[in-house]
Amino acid sequence: MLLKLFKKNHPYVVFLIPIIGVVLWIPAFFANTNNIDLGTTTYIFNKLYNWININSVMPKVIALLLIIVESFILVRLNFKYIFIEKKTYLPSVMFLIFASAISAYQTLHPLLIGNLFLLLSLDKIFIIDKKRNALKRYFESGFFLGLGAIFYPNIYVFTIIIWLTLFILRTFNWREWFTSILGVIAPFFFYLVYLFLTDNLNNVINKLISIFFYKAKIAPISGYPFYAVVFLAITTFLILFKVLSFIRIKKINTRKYFSLFFWFLIYTIVLFSLHQSLGYELIVVIAIPLSIIYSMFLMEQRSKWIGEVLFSLILISIFIMIWG
Repeated sequence: MLLKLFKKNHPYVVFLIPIIGVVLWIPAFFANTNNIDLGTTTYIFNKLYNWININSVMPKVIALLLIIVESFILVRLNFKYIFIEKKTYLPSVMFLIFASAISAYQTLHPLLIGNLFLLLSLDKIFIIDKKRNALKRYFESGFFLGLGAIFYPNIYVFTIIIWLTLFILRTFNWREWFTSILGVIAPFFFYLVYLFLTDNLNNVINKLISIFFYKAKIAPISGYPFYAVVFLAITTFLILFKVLSFIRIKKINTRKYFSLFFWFLIYTIVLFSLHQSLGYELIVVIAIPLSIIYSMFLMEQRSKWIGEVLFSLILISIFIMIWG
């Protein structure tokens, strides 16, 4: 009865989440290589990676710790803003499962760091009621996203999520929109000043240009993992349809947050389909809306055996994708 266990809001679930992560990452720990091409990464990420790359295991350990931390941040956001009306650690579990689904990216990569800053950015903008210092919060939101862009430049495309949040959760205020843009630009400005003073500006700018025009290598999925992906895609479609049917009777705030995560998911899938520089690493971002939407459905599922079977099938599908 795994689902029943993880749906509870009990401290012992916190200790089970890292264990799930370790189990999901077993193949990565036994692999002798890392799949990150440092030729397509930023100057600052390369510096960080070379510092921690003591052996082939260390980047994977750091990466798993980052995913676990991000999963707990997502639960904290749920407790703080109440996306799901019942307090539960299930979003953390679902995020960990989905974010670990692509075995080739079970190591430290730039978007994994960028995703941490994206979550911190969301923490600043998930406000519905009018509060003081709103402009400060939106500047900080953009600033966190700008910090993420230093590690993963293409994360700038998620500035749209900040604007989407402003559109769905609050009434239009041009100052908030403009302030968020200033926040995104600010870290880059200071970063460029630092590069200029250290005589690295030209090299880094050339590197950034090559990253923006880089074409991601998207290998076709075949064999059993292909059927697992098809199952998850169909399941996601059915779950979206089901959640749409009962979300209407929920509180206004819950409906707004669901709408935000729904369009977050759609936007990210469209980006993956159309943006040539974005590859399978995008799974860690897609895992954010997926984990919330799946948790909404599983928490509302009245039939215990349907929920348990579905959760077990999701786990099996992810294991097939990792081990396949």
